[in-house]
Amino acid sequence: MSNNDAPVLRSAPERNYGIDLLKIVAMLFVCILHVCNYGGISSKSLTENFPDNHKLIIFLQALTYCAVDVYAMVSGYLGYNKKFKLSRPVMIWLELVFYTVLGTLLTTIFFKDQLPENAWFKSLMPIMNKEYWYVSAYIGMVVLMPLLNVIIQKARTKTIGFVLGGVLVLYCALPTFLDVSAFGLGSGYSTLWLCVMYIAGGFFAKIKKPHPLITSAIFVASVMLTWLLKLNDVSTVFKYTSPTVVITASALVLTFSQIKIKGKFAQKAVSFVAISTFGIYLIHVHAFFWDNFLKNIAKNYAKSNVFVLCIMILLYAAAIFVGALIIDVVRRGIFWVLHLKPLLQKLDKLLEKLFGDKKETLPESVPADGPAPESDAPAPEIDAPAPESDAPVSENDAPVPESDAPAPESDAPADEDKKE
Repeated sequence: MSNNDAPVLRSAPERNYGIDLLKIVAMLFVCILHVCNYGGISSKSLTENFPDNHKLIIFLQALTYCAVDVYAMVSGYLGYNKKFKLSRPVMIWLELVFYTVLGTLLTTIFFKDQLPENAWFKSLMPIMNKEYWYVSAYIGMVVLMPLLNVIIQKARTKTIGFVLGGVLVLYCALPTFLDVSAFGLGSGYSTLWLCVMYIAGGFFAKIKKPHPLITSAIFVASVMLTWLLKLNDVSTVFKYTSPTVVITASALVLTFSQIKIKGKFAQKAVSFVAISTFGIYLIHVHAFFWDNFLKNIAKNYAKSNVFVLCIMILLYAAAIFVGALIIDVVRRGIFWVLHLKPLLQKLDKLLEKLFGDKKETLPESVPADGPAPESDAPAPEIDAPAPESDAPVSENDAPVPESDAPAPESDAPADEDKKE
């Protein structure tokens, strides 16, 4: 084996703390959106005599509606070049079941009359019972990730960009402005749509990114356009498949992926909170919290001064975020005590050993198609050994001894085409 063919050690990819920060921002967006939509202040009848309040609520919805698309894009951005591991969907399922069982237990204790039929069975099978639409769609996407990754890795970047442009026009713009749904995307509430956003995220990871000032300007412009369209009764812009919502999410991913967070403390703080964003979603969307605490939480402020209303919406969203974060940190501690992560890592290694691709390494002298055919002509016989020469043998004429040992691995990391 020549030194050029020797395996090289690649350095681990640097963690993108900008993307971690985006996860936090996106989950805050989700909390704000849920307070606006289900906190009792989104009804136009409540704010018809308070036009400024109505405009504020519409603006906050236009700002935050992109969060679902952002999370699917982030999954593609970070995951398109990673090997699929079974531990990922298993850990999602364990975390999900932890909170559905906990929520059912709390409902049994405090609101027994609200307990639905077969509640305990449903708490153990939340995906099949559509307890969380997003998780059900996301798990469907996770199963398809190996195939999606092959598409992103193998397809030409220009081809992916061309297809995504077609999707933006055919699947997003036309259905939104013509108010039709002909492609089964379910306004974005589907595995298919999350897969499209996953591919978009992988595409953004591969391309040369525009300057953050440009993407920030696109973000502001798309939010304002969504807001103005909604104020003018174009209600279809409030869909995950809306072109303005998709552009808003894309601009956020492209902007935050370029943010550099320096300082160990800041990096640790951002990553610590980002890990719990999924748990924050699971906690506050569960029926126990949703029906008994979130529903109509801000209704009393619908007719308040616009500044008071804005502050209360943000405070309620922050309270939901922080409270759920504390609960999820406790859950993470429980999982740590149970050693779930090391156990799942062992499962990954076992599956890799049993089903992983085994590549045969052929000696350099043997071509990949098999040994070279023998020549029909006999080799000339030599009656006597060649006379030894006192002159040193030149490097080009010297025979290269074959070695069974592989060539040494390089200590220097290889240059990577793209770093996150």
